[in-house]
Amino acid sequence: MQKQLTKLFVNIGIVAIILNAPVVGEDERSVEGKWLGSLKAGVELRIGIVVERDGDDYRVYMISFDQVPRPIPAENATFNGTTLKFGFPALKASFSGTISADGQLIKGVFIQGLPLPLNLSRVDDFPQPNRPQTPKPPFPYMAEEVTYENHETGNVIAGTLTTPNASGPFPVALLISGSGAQDRDETIMGHKPFAVIADYFTRKGIAVLRVDDPGVGESGGSMRDATTQDFVIDVQSGVQFLRNHPKIDGDQVFLVGHSEGGLIAPIIASSDRRLAGIVLVAGPGVRGRELLVLQNRLIMRATGETQKVCDWFSDFFDAQIGLILSTPNDETLEDRSLALYDEHLELAPEIVTDEAGQLLRESVRNNTIPSLNNPWMRYFLEFDPEKTLRKVKCPTFAFFGDLDLQVPPSQSMKPLRDALMRGKCKDFLVKSYPELNHLMQHCKTGSVTEYSQIEETFSEEVLEDMAGFILDRLK
Repeated sequence: MQKQLTKLFVNIGIVAIILNAPVVGEDERSVEGKWLGSLKAGVELRIGIVVERDGDDYRVYMISFDQVPRPIPAENATFNGTTLKFGFPALKASFSGTISADGQLIKGVFIQGLPLPLNLSRVDDFPQPNRPQTPKPPFPYMAEEVTYENHETGNVIAGTLTTPNASGPFPVALLISGSGAQDRDETIMGHKPFAVIADYFTRKGIAVLRVDDPGVGESGGSMRDATTQDFVIDVQSGVQFLRNHPKIDGDQVFLVGHSEGGLIAPIIASSDRRLAGIVLVAGPGVRGRELLVLQNRLIMRATGETQKVCDWFSDFFDAQIGLILSTPNDETLEDRSLALYDEHLELAPEIVTDEAGQLLRESVRNNTIPSLNNPWMRYFLEFDPEKTLRKVKCPTFAFFGDLDLQVPPSQSMKPLRDALMRGKCKDFLVKSYPELNHLMQHCKTGSVTEYSQIEETFSEEVLEDMAGFILDRLK
């Protein structure tokens, strides 16, 4: 859901390096090309490097396939013909590796507090993930590229409306993505869950609208300084667009929200009595502050941290959130936050060495504080979904994956059900599916690092239940 620390001592950012290499002799071994290896930091992360040469300069792109699998350029490195070196100044991390005589292997070490082996083998291409559920043409339905305006900002929102090959008008599901900048397919690590949902629903007779987030793909505007409430207006504009579309039955509009989208759908349903129903996929049932503290603890534990370290850092993280919410956004916030960290560092378990503690301090400065101190996060941390859930009247289907570490059902499922039960909704179903993660994939642990390694994009059982819920409630 949010980008959190996934390893206490090794915070490997997705970076790339601009190499300014010296001119070397004719016996220089070629380093250009693609390299693949793995970094074992509690969990195993597949690392790819692309090296390009432009005269005497080198461009290198590093990719972490199990985190954010796209190449991103960065800075500062050297290659002297046999040894490749580069660093991550903001993370106080570095890599140094020696290329083999045959030019097929770079044997190296990644250092960030602790040295970790990182050996890279030359490859012709990076392995392409198998995503058997991703829809492929020809399709037995119509796909229309559409645009409409946010009725308050005027920003253009672009997306795809799929409709069955029939006369209509059709019931429709408007898909609402989770947090962060998402394209219309909610693409993550090669998976396209919204494309999969749209394909399944449309084949069942349900039209689907999926759109690019503001500033993503073909949509205008920007997500900078936006909050969940701003995204509510985007979705409301989409609902109005659908009600005016000739192929759509305006009284059969359903909202399907994933993660943060599971907060947005009830907000809209609490005031729009014309909605036919909402589907909440891993939607939070508690305030963001509670959710993030548990999410952070579970993800750290899944990456191999000890229980003592997880408890210690969770206590600090909760205190840091409290400080953020009680402190004006001014120049004193960073100093106060670091002072708070220093106080907690005195209570750290013995396993947290002085060096590791200082590395984490820099991560708090460069990552934790900025990620918590922004308009979207401040809104999310304090927003109470219980209040809007109690106002929802339309049919509601809310579900979770048992192994979800990002919106843990152990925390959100009961409060969500209780809110619906005590509120105005007379037709609701809340359930949890075994062995599914936050993306509704069958998994072993629920760890974020599993997402890219799983071929399944979205559980077929869940797809069937979602479509069945909608079809059973057509008026």
